[in-house]
Amino acid sequence: MAVVHIRVGGREYDVACDDGQEDQLRLLADEVDDRVRALLYGMGSNPGENMALLLTSLTMADELIENKKEIQAAQVELVRLSRILEEQKRITQEGRIIEIEAAMTATLDDIAARIEKIAEQIEIQ
Repeated sequence: MAVVHIRVGGREYDVACDDGQEDQLRLLADEVDDRVRALLYGMGSNPGENMALLLTSLTMADELIENKKEIQAAQVELVRLSRILEEQKRITQEGRIIEIEAAMTATLDDIAARIEKIAEQIEIQ
């Protein structure tokens, strides 16, 4: 288990994480720190460390929930579009089968007509 030294909201912390996750933890800490600083800068006053962290957490939770909603909506749309695509493929395949059958029928009719001509010529001789 690794321990990473991070800084959030002007305070320093030592946080444990799984080996290999140190860079990810630093990235997350930097994101939280940036948001805390932006919140404090936007407020123009210092509401205190706990309140700043709470407001930052609420903001991030709100973004997370909105992102989850957008992902769910995108998944629903993906399923809808996949169904439409499958239906279009089915229709296209049916159309091709009909075209092939029509071509085969025309070819068979042509062959039958030729056979009839050959048969007529044989009868005449």
